[in-house]
Amino acid sequence: MNRLKKFCIIILLVFTGHIVKAADAESGGMFHLILNKQFNDYFNINVQNHLWLEQNFTRMERYMIGANFKTSIIKKHLFFDAYYYYRYRNINGHSENTQRIQFGFSGGYSLPRVKFSGVSKMESNFVVISANDPFNIYFWRNRLAINGILKNNDKVSPFCAVEVFNQLNWREEFNRERGYENKKGVERLWIDLGVDYKINKTFLMTFTIREQIALFSQRYSTMFGVGCVINL
Repeated sequence: MNRLKKFCIIILLVFTGHIVKAADAESGGMFHLILNKQFNDYFNINVQNHLWLEQNFTRMERYMIGANFKTSIIKKHLFFDAYYYYRYRNINGHSENTQRIQFGFSGGYSLPRVKFSGVSKMESNFVVISANDPFNIYFWRNRLAINGILKNNDKVSPFCAVEVFNQLNWREEFNRERGYENKKGVERLWIDLGVDYKINKTFLMTFTIREQIALFSQRYSTMFGVGCVINL
């Protein structure tokens, strides 16, 4: 066994051990259905449904519906994005209703066998846990993704991605429900590995394994995702 293989095995064991030792490590599921309409090279709209399960697939973590509007600034390379979501969650036995608005930019660049893409967006969450005291939580989110382009197979595209959540303000009710301390800064990381499978021009399936690392609460979870995009 060469040194590179030994090194990779050691890193994998250390990483796995770190996750297993975490007191709040768990697994869950992510499922989504997206209806997408590309009008031309400059305008795109989609509507989305998301369902997440937590605590080893035993409880609903969230249900979320939303819409995304995308317009091209530099054709095929730079876009302006606007999102709206309504999210229902159950946090420690309390219902949480959130209206989320996001604005930002996305873009990408393709080489013969790989595509690089990124998203940077500001996020405002209007959260209602108590009807008498709604509040806003703000995030700056940044995502970098790399998609492989397989030779002689344009249907399958493996990918990896990292997304960073930077919490911009502190709100006691929001953070106390999650067991957070009084902190601002990088609140969580998402690390994704997955595959996009293009069935035909209309249907695209996505299969994802996501490692969620909540830095404030030291909570770790592995999410298994299945999604479908329908191009209208």
